[in-house]
Amino acid sequence: MEMKKDENSFLQNMKHEINQKTKEEEEEENEILKKRISSHPLYGLLLHSHLSCLKVCSGDFDLPEMINTVDDLALTKLSLRSDSLPDATSSELDQFMEAYCLTLRELKEAMEKPIIETHRFMDAVYNQLNDIVLSSSPP
Repeated sequence: MEMKKDENSFLQNMKHEINQKTKEEEEEENEILKKRISSHPLYGLLLHSHLSCLKVCSGDFDLPEMINTVDDLALTKLSLRSDSLPDATSSELDQFMEAYCLTLRELKEAMEKPIIETHRFMDAVYNQLNDIVLSSSPP
């Protein structure tokens, strides 16, 4: 009976050590991946795209047409680079970063669209009301 207890405690200790090593290895791999991502050439564009989405959500954005030209230039460089490199030489991280940047860009455009349409509608209503007021006022 005492032998079984010793075996069980030994097995539990072994399991605990294996789990501890696995957790440490996972944490180390996560740190390495974080460093690879933060040093990737597209990381700046990814941050810019993410912040642009947050600005649209908060309502703190300028004229979308002006902002989009900066994004278009960056994405044009991105697409030119991806066209010149065959997919076989592109790493999974490169493909992920490109896809993530493009997805954020599409999300930003989808969020901006109703806001832009609302602004245009409100501008048109304002102009019409202005025209009515100006045309009805005596000279």
